[in-house]
Amino acid sequence: MPRPKCKNFLRFLSVLIATVFMVHLASCGPSKKTYKFYKGPQLPSDATAQLVCKGETIQINSVNAQKSPDGKDTFGNVTLEILPGDHHITVSFSGRSAPTVVGNSYNYQVFYTHDSLRNVDITIKAEAGHKYLVTSNNDYEKSTWNAVVRDETDDKRILKEGPYPLNKIRTGDNRASERIYRN
Repeated sequence: MPRPKCKNFLRFLSVLIATVFMVHLASCGPSKKTYKFYKGPQLPSDATAQLVCKGETIQINSVNAQKSPDGKDTFGNVTLEILPGDHHITVSFSGRSAPTVVGNSYNYQVFYTHDSLRNVDITIKAEAGHKYLVTSNNDYEKSTWNAVVRDETDDKRILKEGPYPLNKIRTGDNRASERIYRN
């Protein structure tokens, strides 16, 4: 029986190590946390509702005055299991934009952060077995945002409140690398 060559074994080993490393990196990415937001034993999914926030621009600060169990100001990318009924949710907004400044012979981007001036309280009536997506829409030119909640189970918007004001802060630009166009 021929012995495998050392070169093939080293190649196999390097591919194996690279694959294990990539799987590890993929598992370290931002993951969605799930919290049970009621007391008592775990209930079946058809007896609870899910409140989902992807934490992209809108953040959940509290639900029924309960803060994040992690001790942070916002929940971030989260799924909350809640009981059916009325729920009071405090949300805030934080986004970024980079509009392009265009001149006769150049263009560059200006970077801004946009944060809500205050936290906003919204109320939803959750139904058992439903999934609710907490999201937002915004108009950076007018410096406003809206809190939006979609019932993903029934595929409909159940709440849109706003517009609320945004605090616009210029954080920089890439003018030094402006593109120059010559005729």
